[in-house]
Amino acid sequence: MSWPSCDTLASDSPGGVSFFAATVPGLGPLLRDEVAAHPALVPDHEVGFDGRADLVFFRVRRGARLQVDGLRLAEDVFVAISGARGDSVGRVAASLVTRAGLERALSVRARYMRYLSPSMTFRVITRVMDESRFKRTELRSAVERVISADRPRWRIADPADLEVWAVEHRGARFVSGLRLSDKRLRHHGEGRASERHGALRPVAAAAMVRLAGAPPGRLLDPCCGSGTIVQEALAAGWDAQGSDLDEEAVSVARANVADAVIQRADALSLPHPDGAFDAVVTNLPFGRQFRPDADRPGGSSAGWVRSALREAARVTRPGGRVVVLVPPPVPGHTGGLVPTGSYPIRLLGVPARIWVFDRS
Repeated sequence: MSWPSCDTLASDSPGGVSFFAATVPGLGPLLRDEVAAHPALVPDHEVGFDGRADLVFFRVRRGARLQVDGLRLAEDVFVAISGARGDSVGRVAASLVTRAGLERALSVRARYMRYLSPSMTFRVITRVMDESRFKRTELRSAVERVISADRPRWRIADPADLEVWAVEHRGARFVSGLRLSDKRLRHHGEGRASERHGALRPVAAAAMVRLAGAPPGRLLDPCCGSGTIVQEALAAGWDAQGSDLDEEAVSVARANVADAVIQRADALSLPHPDGAFDAVVTNLPFGRQFRPDADRPGGSSAGWVRSALREAARVTRPGGRVVVLVPPPVPGHTGGLVPTGSYPIRLLGVPARIWVFDRS
């Protein structure tokens, strides 16, 4: 499906308003599923990618209201200004920031955020996938000029009252939007009480919990780190608990998720009976700073992962689900786990994959 023209972008939804949300690369299809399952939202168009984030487009049903923090898999939410196609930076910028589109977006933003004054500060964020046509900085300057000509009382600043994004989401196809969210959406609240380097991003944890199935039920994260998965599972309605072999991680997770049971335990030898949980969801150690010791049971990193998966299978009831985040390739024999899906993503610049298994 092709992207609509700038004239139809904002008029093809009830009330004449379209939205889009940004998420971690690879999570776009899962965010689109979340949008489709939301009673107030309708997904619109294919998932886009701006070089740094997946973009999911959607509309709000007539008579409904968008709750900006209601999308757990979104890191930022925007009300669309307009869309554009082309190779000329001036024409693209002029199409992306039409007066009617900007007025409409400002009206929507006023419903969600504080009052808008005639004199505002603004900043422009641009992303282009192919700089052979024009550079990202050229697009930013062109959009800034269009906005300044239409709003002479506004001034450029950083940080600013308003943030306008103009991004290429597919070859020579652009969309602009006014940001409705702030860092609280990205952090799922005010953030963690205690932070560890390399902590899992909340949207990735939320996606993994979503893939575990529908609560209620008992859920375990045996490599809980900062407790992000446990926190997302509790928010989703699971009876969730976590464990970790690292004493510092246990302390941090307890500080971040005071309502959950967090204990020190080895993921290869969990202190739980067979079939004690309905789901196991975990971010297994990977990357240069998080490689399991080769001299531990399981030997190599690949062997350690297989051992951890067998132990996860043991404590998961038949018919339950195991969801893990670990780089490819797909783990080998996993003791009663049947692979049912995988989702490639990129975190901290490292390619990884969410694997979904059903417990046979």
